[in-house]
Amino acid sequence: MLMLTCKQVYNPPAIRQNPGFLVVDGSLHVGHDSTVIKLSRTRNLDSLSPVPELLAQVAVIGSSAQTFLLSEQSDGRYVTDQLNLDYNEKYQLKINTADGREYLSDTFRAMQAPLIDSISWRQDSVGVSIYANVNDPQTDARYYKWDYVETWKYQTAYLSQFDFVNGQLVYKPPQEQSFFCWQNFASSDIVIATTSKLAANVVNQQLIAVVPTGSEKLSIRYSINVKQYALGQEAYLYWQNVKKNTEQLGTLFDAQPSQLTGNIHCTSNANEPVIGYIGASAVQQKRIFISNAQVINWNYQRYYNDCYYTPVLNISPDQAYRYLTGPHPLWVLLGSTNGFLDIVQLYCGDCREHGGSNKQPDFWQ
Repeated sequence: MLMLTCKQVYNPPAIRQNPGFLVVDGSLHVGHDSTVIKLSRTRNLDSLSPVPELLAQVAVIGSSAQTFLLSEQSDGRYVTDQLNLDYNEKYQLKINTADGREYLSDTFRAMQAPLIDSISWRQDSVGVSIYANVNDPQTDARYYKWDYVETWKYQTAYLSQFDFVNGQLVYKPPQEQSFFCWQNFASSDIVIATTSKLAANVVNQQLIAVVPTGSEKLSIRYSINVKQYALGQEAYLYWQNVKKNTEQLGTLFDAQPSQLTGNIHCTSNANEPVIGYIGASAVQQKRIFISNAQVINWNYQRYYNDCYYTPVLNISPDQAYRYLTGPHPLWVLLGSTNGFLDIVQLYCGDCREHGGSNKQPDFWQ
């Protein structure tokens, strides 16, 4: 038998209709660490552009009426340098949007985060795995969350020591060097753990991050700054649910997606869902460094490999204005040979073209 059929595109309601629910992303950091709360709206599944919530008023209000205001920066980010919250007081996050709606969180207490005992790492067949360890008999914290920022040093293919200024070769000042750069990456994974079912409040070898074998991150020197927060039980269950919905779906035996129920509500419309969970915690952090000399057989792929097949051009000084000047030059000056200038494509001679900064971070060792 010959059966003929055709396929039709199915657009589920979630694609065709977007209710524009408020999304509250972030947590309140007690002490000197800055707090960033990002507000946005849900968008269609086929939409790539985020929808930031602009011109809102965001504040943390204590039970004693003490108020901490967060100022709007850009792209729906609301920031305060520090929050000196009282661990014995209850607080709420209050949001008033530009369209007149009000959102209020359930009350919560600020939590004290235990110190990070150590950050360790181990090289295996996957790469370099980085772990956090906690041993704290002092506090009542039994639920933990971690995030991190990676920073790594890398280099470009060619060393450019000169600039072309007013028809002359001049040495670049140290702050303008473009051979070494540093790049940052902030984590987006949800890393949580609990010791609630253990006799001792000990977290041993909690996996935080993995640097894949051959990654450029360990081409010269790598650093990771791990931040640790304490959670309440309800906050832990919320983040556990988020992790299942975003990172543990797709196979036959994975958990089914479920509705995310946070602790923020719309007081203007009790039936309007709000996505997000807000809490407050002190932040404990620890940084480690790993150099390329400490790992074995790290055959990393250089981003500039093609540069070795790109010829260095020799041009006359009269041609330099064409190649090296203007608002968006595409070439960089390497030096001079027999009165001619040696130039190479910008991507091969300026590490900033790879997305990093040539300014060494203050913490770098």
